[in-house]
Amino acid sequence: MSADFIEMSVAARYLFAPSTLPLTNLLMKSNVQALETLFAFHSMQMAVDTNQFQLVGGMGEYEKIPIPQLTIDPISINLSIIGKSADLEKVYEVLRAFLIRIDPKKRMEKPMLYTTTYQTQSTTKLSIPYDRLFSKQFLGFLHSEKDQLRPRDCSAAEVRLSNLSFQVTYTSCSNVYSLQPKTLTIEPRAGAETKENVYFVLTPTDSAAHKIIIEEFEKAMSEAGEQTIVSRTKRRIR
Repeated sequence: MSADFIEMSVAARYLFAPSTLPLTNLLMKSNVQALETLFAFHSMQMAVDTNQFQLVGGMGEYEKIPIPQLTIDPISINLSIIGKSADLEKVYEVLRAFLIRIDPKKRMEKPMLYTTTYQTQSTTKLSIPYDRLFSKQFLGFLHSEKDQLRPRDCSAAEVRLSNLSFQVTYTSCSNVYSLQPKTLTIEPRAGAETKENVYFVLTPTDSAAHKIIIEEFEKAMSEAGEQTIVSRTKRRIR
């Protein structure tokens, strides 16, 4: 069974050299209104003080691509969309064209872009039951402790997998910027029935790599399950 992607969203942070983004032009009310109209944002907020500039647009869209949030600060653009990386890049290019238009210096035509980092999350139906993520010894331990976890009244206790995340750390090849640790999550989707095998997956990647990771995860865990079945069969034969 191949992974069934129920919903997917992608976010990216584009990190630029200082003075690349046309911040002065984004202070102009007419340009802010034009940006708000371009992406049909429900709200646009600007925070400006002596040390920080931040422009935030929320709940917009472009050609039926939902845009939960756009944030522009002095050195970065943070953009999130509901869809795939191709949709995100389409929205980014529209934004870049807008920034070129409002800037007499046209700095975003050839921007000094240091790096781009991604995050993709999806709700995905797989063929793998949650209990395959752990050894039978660990699952046996949890099952054996249900009486210890039970409240003192007549209630019963059931132990189910909830959150399962890992930290991905990086060694940067640049002395100009560093990459902060990111989260990798593969866990049951909150509110989903256990028998449905619906997962919430979060990866620090674009949607193409996200899809590959999930497919390889399903393949690896399916093979692990098949090996367990073969092993049990051999024991019975003996």
